[in-house]
Amino acid sequence: MAPTTAHPGQAPDRNAGRPKAERSPALLDLECIQCGARHPVADLPRGCPVCDAAGRNSNMFCRYADEAPLAERVPYPGIPDPDQGPTPLLPWEPNVYVKNEAVLRTGSHKDRFAAVVAAHAQAAGYRAVALGSSGNAGLAMAAYAAEAGLRCTVAAFEWLPETTRRFFTDLGADLRTFDDDRARLRCIRDLADDPETLTVSNITDPVVGSHPLGIEGYKHIAWEIADQVPEDVDHVVVPSSRGDLAWGICLGFWDLHQVTGRPVPKLHLVEPFPRLSAVLDGAAVTDRFPGDHGRLSSIAGSSTTVQAHRAVTLTGGTATVVPDDTADTYYRLLCRRGHVWERSSVTVFAALASLREKGVVRDDSVTVLVATSHFFKGL
Repeated sequence: MAPTTAHPGQAPDRNAGRPKAERSPALLDLECIQCGARHPVADLPRGCPVCDAAGRNSNMFCRYADEAPLAERVPYPGIPDPDQGPTPLLPWEPNVYVKNEAVLRTGSHKDRFAAVVAAHAQAAGYRAVALGSSGNAGLAMAAYAAEAGLRCTVAAFEWLPETTRRFFTDLGADLRTFDDDRARLRCIRDLADDPETLTVSNITDPVVGSHPLGIEGYKHIAWEIADQVPEDVDHVVVPSSRGDLAWGICLGFWDLHQVTGRPVPKLHLVEPFPRLSAVLDGAAVTDRFPGDHGRLSSIAGSSTTVQAHRAVTLTGGTATVVPDDTADTYYRLLCRRGHVWERSSVTVFAALASLREKGVVRDDSVTVLVATSHFFKGL
């Protein structure tokens, strides 16, 4: 039989001949982070239906059979692709390690989310995916959608750099740009009505977080850290906007604790101005928080989420503010040492210094800093 060829202008189907991903037999249902309501596994771009009907905002997470091994505590076992191997864990200084997510295919941790979402969209019969993104998530989703033979629409901002726009074009994405976040949200909300399109960033205002099955892909970071660090980890420091990454890492460590008994480290979420910090001080999680993210676009946004709050409170962690000027200082210092992480990533180094100064992290504490993205993404 002659090999299948793509039509002119059509990307080849790299998954031709491969079996579609099969859902984990241990996946039972989805549970609301906030109210605890359980729902069948489904695509819920507004988050928990119960909380949404009551005028609250909350995301869902996957619930697995209690006896399930770690390998089955993901929506689609084997995704992200285990052939890629774990990302490096770099010894930084005594008792401190850096988890380098910048080595992934598109240069950021978002690949882990996009790989699971693309597998789910393909297995569920969707023809397209759509999301709102300022760069990292959109580029990852465009790449994995292209590999899965799916169309991809990315709703971004007008200020998107020309180089990033070209990356989207090269990956075959339908890039749509908007002046403000509300217009961008309306675009994704409209696409959510299309039965052939899976929207993977939610359509509530304020947002509740991204697709819960995709967030499960971040659990692998926790499992890899546990394999790579010879002793128990006390603290993990994570850049954060709406808390997708932090919540996924939190779920990973809780799964690990349930299966192996290993302690769950404290998670410290880094933000450019007080959002989650304000909620921990008594503000409502649905409030809007004025502030300037400057050049920290990957952790931008005027709101936080229930999942970010839960990641901190469940683990006994903190929210730590690193303003733009401080991030600039650490960015320059790390560049002079030959390290190529974007500004939002290097906030974890500044946060560690702040946490040590406050006595939250001791010098003898085992700490992992998650460096999320390569600095070429900022071009």
